[in-house]
Amino acid sequence: MKWTGKIRNMIPGLLPPILATFIKRSLRASPYRPERVARETAGHPHGAAILNEAWKHLDTTANLSREIHGIPASSRWVKLLDRMRDDISGFKSAQEAIIFAQTRIDFDHRDTIGGTAHLFQLHAQTLKDEFPHFARLVDELSDSRYSRPETMLTKGSQLVSNVFFFHLSYLLQCLTWVAKPDIVCEIGGGYGAPARLWLLNSIHQPKTYVIVDFPESLFFAEVFLRSNFDGLNLHYVTDAKPIELDFMRQFRVVLCPIHHVEALGRLPIDLVINTGSMQEMTEEWIDFWMLWLKRQDCRFFYSLNYFGQPLNFLAESGNVWSPRPTPEWTARIQRFNPAFVMQQTNRNYAEMLYEKTGASPLASPTALGARYQLIRERFLNGQTLLECMDIVRLNAGEEIMWDLLQRAMDMRTLPKEAYFLAETLHRTGSGQFRRLHGEKLTEIIAHLQQVRALGRENTYSN
Repeated sequence: MKWTGKIRNMIPGLLPPILATFIKRSLRASPYRPERVARETAGHPHGAAILNEAWKHLDTTANLSREIHGIPASSRWVKLLDRMRDDISGFKSAQEAIIFAQTRIDFDHRDTIGGTAHLFQLHAQTLKDEFPHFARLVDELSDSRYSRPETMLTKGSQLVSNVFFFHLSYLLQCLTWVAKPDIVCEIGGGYGAPARLWLLNSIHQPKTYVIVDFPESLFFAEVFLRSNFDGLNLHYVTDAKPIELDFMRQFRVVLCPIHHVEALGRLPIDLVINTGSMQEMTEEWIDFWMLWLKRQDCRFFYSLNYFGQPLNFLAESGNVWSPRPTPEWTARIQRFNPAFVMQQTNRNYAEMLYEKTGASPLASPTALGARYQLIRERFLNGQTLLECMDIVRLNAGEEIMWDLLQRAMDMRTLPKEAYFLAETLHRTGSGQFRRLHGEKLTEIIAHLQQVRALGRENTYSN
C-alpha cells in the first residue's frame, strides 16, 4: 500500500472529524491530478459547454459553510456530499455526470429493466385509471434519452423506466389539484428528473421551475436539464439578495443553493414540492423548512415521504415525523401507501397536499376533539394514524396525544411517529399531565428508545 493510502486509513482514528476530512481532501488533491477537461460525446453535442457551465456555478459555492443556516447536514448526507464534491471534478463528459447521478447517488430508485419491466404495464394502467383526465400523458411523456439505457424500455417512440412512472405519478396528482401554477419550487430536486417532466408536459408548464438543494446536487440538475433542453434559460442564485418577480420571469429554471433560499422570499410560489428527501432530514431541518413554508408566500405544498416506518427499521429516515406544517396549512390530500407507490417500494409512505388557508375554526380545541373522536371509531392503521397525526399537527391537546400514543403502542408495527408523540409529551406536558401519566410515559419512552437503538436508521449507501 502506498504511504498516502496508509495515512488516509489512519486519519479517522487519530484526529477530530473536521481536521481528518480536511487532510483526506488534501491528500486526494494531488498536484499531479489532471485539470478538469470536458469532452463532447456522440449524441450529446453541447455536453462540454454544459459541463463547464455547471462546474463554474459549483465553484461559486466552494467557500459556503457546511453548516447551512446554522444547521449541519445529516451524517448520511455529509458523506454523500463529500463523495459528490470529490468525484464531480473528474467527469469527462456531461453524459458521464448523468450516469453517475443515476447510479452512484441516492437521488431516486432507478433500477434495471430486468427487475422492473414486468411492472411497466401495471404502472401505466394504474396511472390511467387514477387520472383518466390526464391518461394521454402516460403515453405521451417519456424518460430522457440521456438516462441509463439498461433502465429503459422502448414503447414505440416512448422511453419508459420505473422511475419515469414514479415521477409521472406525482406530476399528475399536482396537475389535478393545483390549477396552472406559474412558479413551482422543489425542495431537494435531485438531478432534475421531475423538473424535466413539468417543463415538457402538454397540460400545463410552469413559467419558472425553482430547485432548492445542496450545491453538489444542483450541479447534476444543471447538467441534466441543460442536456435535455437546448438553450435553456437558467439562472443560478449566488447570494441571498431577494429576487424580484420581474427578474425571475426571465428564466425557465432557477437553481438555488440551500444557503441562499432567502433569495426567494419575495416570490409568490404557487406550489412547493418535496418527495423522498424530507424523510432523510434531521429534526432541525424539518423545523427549518416548516418555518420557511410558514414565512414564504406560497399557496400549496405537496409531499410524498416516509410515514409509519417501523421504529426498528427507519432506513434512511433522519426524523420521526415529517412533514409537519404549521396550523396555517389545511390538508387537502392524506393518503397512506397509495396503490401506485406500493408497486415500487415496500416502505410506508404518505402522500399529502396542503393549502395555506390561514387559521381555521376547525382547528379549535373543541373541533379537533370532535374530529379525533370520529376517527377514533375506526381501526388504527396507517391511514387513520396519518389523519390523527394531522390533528396533532393542528395543536391537539395533550390528552389526545396521550390517547393516540397508547393506541399506537398496540399497533402490529410500532410506528416511528410514536417516538415523536412520546418525546413531545415528555418535553411539553403540563404539571397535571406529569402527575397523572408521568410514570407510564417514562416507561414508554424507555421502551421506544430501546427499540430504536436496536434498529437501523439513516443508512448510508456506498
